[in-house]
Amino acid sequence: MVSLRIYSFLFFFFAATGLRAQSTPPLERLITVDIRNQRIEEALRQISSAGRFEFSYNPAHVDKNTLVTVRLTNVPVRQVLNQVFATTMTYKARGNHIILLRAEQTESTPKNLLLDGYILDETTGERIGQASIFEKTTLASTVSNPFGYYRIKLPTDLPMIRLDVRKQAYVGETVTVRGKFTHTINVRLKPLPQNIPVQAQALPIRITEDTTRSTPSLGLAAVSVELPAVPADTMPRQETLSILDRGRLGVMKLLVSAQQTIHDINMNRDTLYRDWQISFLPYIGTNHRLSGRIINRFSVNVLAGYSFGVQAFEVGGLLNLVGGDVHGFQAAGWGNLVGRQVNGVQVGGLFNVNGGEVSGLQAAGTFNMNLKQVQAVQLGGLFNMNLKQAQGVQVGGLFNFTLGEQPGVAQIGGLMNIAGSKIKGVQLAGLVNYAHGDLRGWQISGIVNRARTITGGHQIGLINIADSAGNIPIGLLSHVQKGGYRRIEVSSDEVNLFNIAYRTGVRQFYNILSAGTSFERVGSPRLSAGYGLGTAFNLSKRTMLGLEGTAHHLFYFQGKDTGWNQQIRFSTLIETRFSKNMSLAFGPSVNWYFTDNETSKPITQPAISLYDNRVSDFGRTYNWGWIGFQVGLRFGNSNG
Repeated sequence: MVSLRIYSFLFFFFAATGLRAQSTPPLERLITVDIRNQRIEEALRQISSAGRFEFSYNPAHVDKNTLVTVRLTNVPVRQVLNQVFATTMTYKARGNHIILLRAEQTESTPKNLLLDGYILDETTGERIGQASIFEKTTLASTVSNPFGYYRIKLPTDLPMIRLDVRKQAYVGETVTVRGKFTHTINVRLKPLPQNIPVQAQALPIRITEDTTRSTPSLGLAAVSVELPAVPADTMPRQETLSILDRGRLGVMKLLVSAQQTIHDINMNRDTLYRDWQISFLPYIGTNHRLSGRIINRFSVNVLAGYSFGVQAFEVGGLLNLVGGDVHGFQAAGWGNLVGRQVNGVQVGGLFNVNGGEVSGLQAAGTFNMNLKQVQAVQLGGLFNMNLKQAQGVQVGGLFNFTLGEQPGVAQIGGLMNIAGSKIKGVQLAGLVNYAHGDLRGWQISGIVNRARTITGGHQIGLINIADSAGNIPIGLLSHVQKGGYRRIEVSSDEVNLFNIAYRTGVRQFYNILSAGTSFERVGSPRLSAGYGLGTAFNLSKRTMLGLEGTAHHLFYFQGKDTGWNQQIRFSTLIETRFSKNMSLAFGPSVNWYFTDNETSKPITQPAISLYDNRVSDFGRTYNWGWIGFQVGLRFGNSNG
């Protein structure tokens, strides 16, 4: 039984080991070989046995009499083959086979050279995948595969070849290549010291020199550069991305290639410059796969382009994607996505979305969206949205929304303007203006204005609401919480035995809503409803004089209701306060009543007649006039 368990364990162990080997491409499998003065066929047999794969090749291309001596420990098969064949053979992996091919005869003066090798961790020796390898002059670039292997093609006519290697969390490496021929360079990267954050904006680059001459060499003579310690309190903190930031970056990632995304991560401290670029798509253009780390002076994108920055001019048939700043003019058929600052003119057929500050002019057929401070003229076909402070002019077909302060702005929205904090300027909207903070300026809307404190201007709209107002709101109904004028009145006058009215606004200008009845009194209306305006003057600390004009419709709920039954009242009222929240109001009024029914006026007690039953040729109306009186109790705030 014990023997069965041991055999079972060994079987599954070796089976699992075999599966892991099969999952790794043959050229990347680590093997150990000790081949001494063996014929090439025997050497290949030992290599294939160690790597658990098979060779495929044309025997005519291999000299059987060649003797091989190779002693390597725990290295990739590719590296072993480099030692065996040097540059006479090339090899490709297909399934569990390695195909050996005769290398093409090189020209006496080749135009290009191939560099390949592995990117390794200097400390652990582990191979590093997804490292960026590039050359700054030609913008040739590649990314190491999951096993750390890279291959890059460069022209031989470069005055000097410098191979740059970058990987997040590692010190950058620049390798000076002396030999202008195809050969192998293995690059060892130094991990970043713990006292330097990965997101640091500037780090020294370690310089190494390729020591390869006529035969491939695995070593690099490294010139180490000491890295200065960075105090903990000066390390930049990684900001938490907002939902809109994540959405903007998500759109960019959908449109750029995976290799470009890897370069952007690894080369976050590198910036390259070009006078111009022409691109068809973000990954097809003159800047190749490094476009996301290049600042262009001029940029022309047939469909869509991707760059790190623009310094003068950019146009795109559909989209412009910029990870950094834009200075100058930018226009796109669909839209512009910019990661940081925009300074100049930005025009998008549909939209503009910017992650940094904006100054200048923004125009979009649908919307403009900015995540940081804005000092610009914004023209949005539907809306403008800013999540930080904004200054300038905002014109939105539907609405404008700014979450931060607006120290100087004109918001013009077809339907609505929303200010999330303090605003200085003008809000003009077809329906609603809303300021969550104080407003120093004007609010003009078709229906509702809302702000906290109003100074330096007025609210003009059907409904005006404010916590406090330094000036007079003008509208059908205004409400001011602090310092406003609010009264509920119960009264009686010569027409109605009982009236209830609500006065709201400010003392200088307030609105009046009223209703009244005489119950079942014969000859009196069953109900009246009225609206009016008024103003009040302080006569003393406890007494005010109010001048009011109101219009009332009288409802009889019988034959008289078939036409006009209108009463116009002009009142002069004295309001004297008994206590903090209660006062007595009384005074005379001048009244005009007109109707198109051939009936008498309503019963008025007491009243002094001015004229009776005059007939007007205009509309055949009947008119009465009299002097009336009203008295009532008012309940409300003591302000005003």
